[in-house]
Amino acid sequence: MITVLSTEGSTYSKMGSQMLVNAIGDFQGMLSGGCLEGDLAERSKGIIDSSIAEVITYDLRDDDEVFGLGVGCEGAITILIQSLSGENDYQPFRALLKALESAPEADMPLADASAEIGVSRIKAPVRLLILGAGLDAEPLITFAVTLGWEVNVSDHRPASVSRLKKTSDVMVDCMPHHDIASGFDLSRFDAAIVMSHNLDADRSYLSALAESSIEFIGLLGPPHRRERLMRELGPAADSLRDRLRGPVGKQIGGRGPAAIALEIAAELQAHFSIDT
Repeated sequence: MITVLSTEGSTYSKMGSQMLVNAIGDFQGMLSGGCLEGDLAERSKGIIDSSIAEVITYDLRDDDEVFGLGVGCEGAITILIQSLSGENDYQPFRALLKALESAPEADMPLADASAEIGVSRIKAPVRLLILGAGLDAEPLITFAVTLGWEVNVSDHRPASVSRLKKTSDVMVDCMPHHDIASGFDLSRFDAAIVMSHNLDADRSYLSALAESSIEFIGLLGPPHRRERLMRELGPAADSLRDRLRGPVGKQIGGRGPAAIALEIAAELQAHFSIDT
């Protein structure tokens, strides 16, 4: 497990960013845009064998195009490489994953060969609930999964659910729209996107979400449709007004399901960005 401890100047990743490397050099995640990953993978092999952690600093501020890496980032990055082993139950990584199952963030202890360095605060992935399994849900799922988010989908239409289960590798449930509050633990989710294209279903979804603690609620469709639904919800609408985005999505242009999904993903990413 590789963790960025600190950076100076211009760097691709910032403090707390992480990636995983296995014994043959395959890695998940990226810390430098591909510039340092090969060297990190090679260094990791020895650390996996020895089980001794190591701190490494790459200073690219005077990087030479001929004799250096030729990266041109003009920054410095200090990295900790730790071995994860079955001998100690893959700690501290396993404990981190366990904590993030129910918490929005968790602190993971860091150590090199000689001393405790401190802790790295890791945020859980955005947990997204998509209410509606129409064809336009597929590109949104693709963007969300690519961004590393946890995605659940629900729809009351068996045909839509069956199709989506064949095309997407996420949790997809078929349940009546008025059962959404009992069918899900809504407190687990950070965001919900209502996109069933059915007024009755969307009304049921919004009614349940009004009683939830979900901070970001997106609604697909034009403003007049949103206002109609809000009127029909009555007093329940009051608890939605500060959380409801409708029409949901950053208006960046384009037509069709993929462009709309990109707009929704962009607004979600901006809202949940670590830097905000």
